[in-house]
Amino acid sequence: MTNLVALSSWLVQAPDVPVALDEAGLISRSDIRNRVAYWCQRLPAAPGQRWAVYHQDTIEFLALSLALWQLGCTVCVPGDNRPVTNERLQRRVAGFAGQYPKSLVPYTERCLTTAKLLRWRPLPADFPALEIFTSGSTGEPKPILKTFAQIEDELEALERLWPEQKQAVVVTTVTHQHLYGLTFRLFWPLCRGQVFERSNCQFAEDIFTRAQQHSRFVLVSTPSHLSRLNPAFDWQSLQLCCEGVLSSAAPLQRADSLQVSELLQAPVREIYGSSETGAVAWRVQNSETEVRWQPLPGVGCTLTQDSTLQVSAPHVQCGRQVLSDRVELAQDGSFLLQGRTDRIAKIEGKRISLVEVERVAEQQRLIKTAKALVLHGRRTELAIVAELTPEGERYLKTEKKRALVHQLRQAFSQHFEPVALPRRWRFVERMPYNPQGKITVDSLQAMFQQDEIKWPRVVSQTRADQAIELTLKIPGQLIYFSGHFAGNPILPGIVQVHWAVHYGRELLGVKGEFCRLEATKFQQVIFPEAEVNLLLEYSKEKQKLTFQYVSEKGGHSSGRICFN
Repeated sequence: MTNLVALSSWLVQAPDVPVALDEAGLISRSDIRNRVAYWCQRLPAAPGQRWAVYHQDTIEFLALSLALWQLGCTVCVPGDNRPVTNERLQRRVAGFAGQYPKSLVPYTERCLTTAKLLRWRPLPADFPALEIFTSGSTGEPKPILKTFAQIEDELEALERLWPEQKQAVVVTTVTHQHLYGLTFRLFWPLCRGQVFERSNCQFAEDIFTRAQQHSRFVLVSTPSHLSRLNPAFDWQSLQLCCEGVLSSAAPLQRADSLQVSELLQAPVREIYGSSETGAVAWRVQNSETEVRWQPLPGVGCTLTQDSTLQVSAPHVQCGRQVLSDRVELAQDGSFLLQGRTDRIAKIEGKRISLVEVERVAEQQRLIKTAKALVLHGRRTELAIVAELTPEGERYLKTEKKRALVHQLRQAFSQHFEPVALPRRWRFVERMPYNPQGKITVDSLQAMFQQDEIKWPRVVSQTRADQAIELTLKIPGQLIYFSGHFAGNPILPGIVQVHWAVHYGRELLGVKGEFCRLEATKFQQVIFPEAEVNLLLEYSKEKQKLTFQYVSEKGGHSSGRICFN
């Protein structure tokens, strides 16, 4: 056993020492007890109930949780407080505590003396302390119950592995509303007597500023923040202060791990696990080989017939859990990750159900069918390929893509956190079904392999009064060649007119709304990679723009565009 104070009896057994700090100074156990006492008297909770708790203030979240436990309630910890999440929780919980619409009044200092009137009680090890949620393969968030015994067994395993660094202040970028943050930025420091910062760092710049305030610190973060540390900052000034970095939520790229370790001259320990299992393995990467994940003390790892990982440990739900990661397992229990088998993606450290994304997309009146996928480039992004309804097609035609994407993102924001909002969109006339009637990931990814190219490359331009000549190189990857026509792409005539209007407005000051075309002729087709000259002449008096596309092959198209 270690010297950890059990979470289930923290109010009873913890010494009255500093627990956390903020801009006003240190926060002690007595301060937290007073907050807990206030909530014990304020919350209309009854034993056996579930209560949803959401609060961005870690101390307020902790006080609410401790109070509900004293009242015999299970704390439901949602990842956000969005309307759709709240609506779903209403079917599960007896009440909401924290930052919710029409929620309870916040804690005030007028109740500071009530703690002396209450008798704190330790709670049974098998008490259902927490209910957390994660995305499931069906798309619906899956509730996971955690007893005090499970939470405390996980903390014991971590403490046996890393008993040092208790004097270092915990600086963090992660929220306590997810299991990783609950464990590493709140429960573990709380039970080992390690001071933690009350609020999170939002940006890499905040990490640098906060860390400067401490003689010793550890950083609890995620790949999304660690990959963005700016090397231009004076990290060298912090090297003697940093005792270590913890990262989880997704595997950290080796280059990012090595850079952070170099900047801070401290080990970067990555944690592997899941909402169902908690932390189960760790690693510290190096520049030479791919480092295997090592099980935590008390964790057993075996391989299923599908080459997925099965873990067993006292703190794992039901004692044993099969994960959706394929692994290469060694005899000593260490392993290498080989990819996921389900449709749960990790983006910026958040688990996102692609099934749920598709379900929400297809609820929108403008979308008929949708497929979600993850793109791995300079950053990991969520993307959607969508077939529109007739109404959606009309909207796209009249309001254009940017307006359509904006409207859809607004709708998605009612269901998902910002990190889970799709960043890349493709709207297609028909989904890319193969001869077997399936939509393959490869066919979807192919639509995003290059950014949309909508314009030619302007090689040169020559201007004379109200006329201009542009030399244009036509890119072979132009989006207008797609489907026009299969096997023999040519530049559509309407695109040629569109370009003429665009450059006329941009370079010749064409005003007014499009009215009609006059004397339009299309003599020769324009192929991919062609080089053509676009001749434009604008008559301000007549409000007419004359255009002509020519090349060494002769004329391609010409006409007059009228405005009013």
